[in-house]
Amino acid sequence: KGGRGTKMTMKFNSRVICVSALLILLSFLTLPAYCKAARDETTYQNRLEADAWKRRIEKNVERQKAHEKPPVAAGLTWKEYWVSWYSFLRQPNRDIPWTGSEFKTSEDMIRYIKGRLKAHGLPTYE
Repeated sequence: KGGRGTKMTMKFNSRVICVSALLILLSFLTLPAYCKAARDETTYQNRLEADAWKRRIEKNVERQKAHEKPPVAAGLTWKEYWVSWYSFLRQPNRDIPWTGSEFKTSEDMIRYIKGRLKAHGLPTYE
């Protein structure tokens, strides 16, 4: 009878010690010194926007290569479509390019479009 109670107490004590040790370890791992620096959410979002913009450009370049119409209801030619993009990007106060994106200027963005067109063997216009 006495031996069994001692074994249960030892099991209980060892569990308490293990759980306590785990909690102490976890508390040290969550200290600010061990945490990753918080990412700059605005820069992160802007990088996502730049990536989405690049996907859109690629999709439109592929549409042009497939001899589809530009994705506008105005009935523009591809030349008019791309020149309107260039014109839009060159307008002042557009908050383009986005902070944290690979594009530092609007001209960088235009060079990207022209590069993608050229890579697909299409005219760059302008």
